[in-house]
Amino acid sequence: MPGSKPFLGIALSGGTLKAAAHAGVLAALERIGVQPDAIAGTSAGSLVSALYAHGYRTEAFHKLLLAFPGFKLIDYGFPVWSSLWTLAKAQIGFKSPLPTVPAGLIQGKKFTMYIQRLLSGRRLQIPLYVVATDLLSGHPVVFSALQQRADTFATTSDLARAIAGSCALPGVFSPVPLDGYLLVDGAMRHYVPVSVLERIGCDKIIAVNLYRLPSRYEPRTFVDVLARSFDILLRESIDNDMAPSSRLFVVEPDMSRVRWRTFRQMSECVKLGEQAVYEQADQIRAFLQNE
Repeated sequence: MPGSKPFLGIALSGGTLKAAAHAGVLAALERIGVQPDAIAGTSAGSLVSALYAHGYRTEAFHKLLLAFPGFKLIDYGFPVWSSLWTLAKAQIGFKSPLPTVPAGLIQGKKFTMYIQRLLSGRRLQIPLYVVATDLLSGHPVVFSALQQRADTFATTSDLARAIAGSCALPGVFSPVPLDGYLLVDGAMRHYVPVSVLERIGCDKIIAVNLYRLPSRYEPRTFVDVLARSFDILLRESIDNDMAPSSRLFVVEPDMSRVRWRTFRQMSECVKLGEQAVYEQADQIRAFLQNE
């Protein structure tokens, strides 16, 4: 309606443990008077999105980080043995509705149960969209807990499994079967889920991207070359996700000094997310006010 505030969506990228920065971004946005009407997340960003949509705010996020279980969430898989077992069952003609898939290095059951505990007893407060990749078709799948058009989004009552699937880095986490899909990391198709918020009609979108192509690069081995090649492909995908638009504002915290596998730096990630918003606070307000 004329004169009403814009329908605002926030898109949160993947980023493994660095995704703690999303909590800082959301907290800082709230402090400058910005609250989303809808939120979408990919991979680790899907977990932060779900927590925010279920009422987690600054203090709750802080308590969650202090009590984060870390390595206790890791339930090791046995990919070699499970691969051999899968082949053996194929030889004897065993069939199931979904293919029997070998485990990854991490089964992911403890992680799924952890998400279930975090969401237990909480109600969805704003529309939430979780982006995963279907390993069977190769297509992105967008899950919502709300009733949506079946040809646009997949409605699910098991958000915890959808989020676990969105976070399931292939080869590391086991793929997650859900509602006829076999889910792996949503970042394979949409690292920053801007297109999801465009599809629901957001007037304004704030995209939070935690990945930057490392500026310092000195290839010493063929592994360095391969890694850089994948980095370039990821950056291209991100650029496609965040094509310039008058209704898009991008926040990119500088995470260059954060190691993705260090639990101790998660609190620092939160501060980096806050800092990125405060440094652009005036631009964000102007962006939301412009028609």
